[in-house]
Amino acid sequence: MNAASDDNARPTISPAEVARKAGDLPTMPALAVQALEITRNPNASARTLQEVITRDQALAARILRIVNSAMYSLRGKVTTVSHAVTILGMDSIRSIIMSASVQQILQTGVAKRHDLGTRLLFDHSWGAAVASGFLARHTDYPNTEEAFLCGLMHDIGKPILMKNFPDLYAQVMAEVYKGQFAFHPLELQAFGFSHAHVGALIAEKWDFPAPFVDAIGCHHDPLAAKEHAHLACLVSMANSMMVQMEIGFEKNKDLDLQAEPAAGFLRLDSQKLVKITEDTRIKLAESGGVQ
Repeated sequence: MNAASDDNARPTISPAEVARKAGDLPTMPALAVQALEITRNPNASARTLQEVITRDQALAARILRIVNSAMYSLRGKVTTVSHAVTILGMDSIRSIIMSASVQQILQTGVAKRHDLGTRLLFDHSWGAAVASGFLARHTDYPNTEEAFLCGLMHDIGKPILMKNFPDLYAQVMAEVYKGQFAFHPLELQAFGFSHAHVGALIAEKWDFPAPFVDAIGCHHDPLAAKEHAHLACLVSMANSMMVQMEIGFEKNKDLDLQAEPAAGFLRLDSQKLVKITEDTRIKLAESGGVQ
């Protein structure tokens, strides 16, 4: 398998055709949908929300992990869903439920032979989420939670391709793992679209805000996300930072982050990039590494 000649090539088929060719797109877990509906109800009680969340132990565990992550930097450890709801409130819990649903897709439902690939994918996505949060703070993006979630979700199209095209995607992963090519151009060659386009379709299907759809779909060409270029550049930069930090499949410790188009848009000089990278590395280490 050879790399596509143009890393920023755009598919010529419609989003509907991408969805058809990409195979089954996952729905958000039913209890997560119910919990989200509760957070949107101004008359709903925290107790009602807690009862729904705790019916799904996996969802509850993911929520607690995110609450205790570098995104919130709380002084004490939160050990119960009720505590999380009390401390953070409905709006933040809504973002965390969305994050937890993304985690479920990243960590489950993939063929056993791709266990290593699933772990590397999640490590990369979790690291990008933490990095996106730091980048948001350093560039005055108004919603750090949104940046965190978008960073976590940016590669959600990969497990969908992995699940629906196990043999062909295994070849793509093998080529990337060798260190010769990147996912995006290889996917364009193999499928005519990439994980970024599939991820945008999932964000749209899950009724995520328009900035998510735009940023996820354009994180390999962030300046193309005209209305939401800031968010797209945060996610693109976080993705490149993970490549330089060698977290995930793609590894290139010599990658020049300052040369990335996103760095120019965000006005990040080398000194700022070094600090953000180091802050991200420390936070990931403090939380027990990328898990």
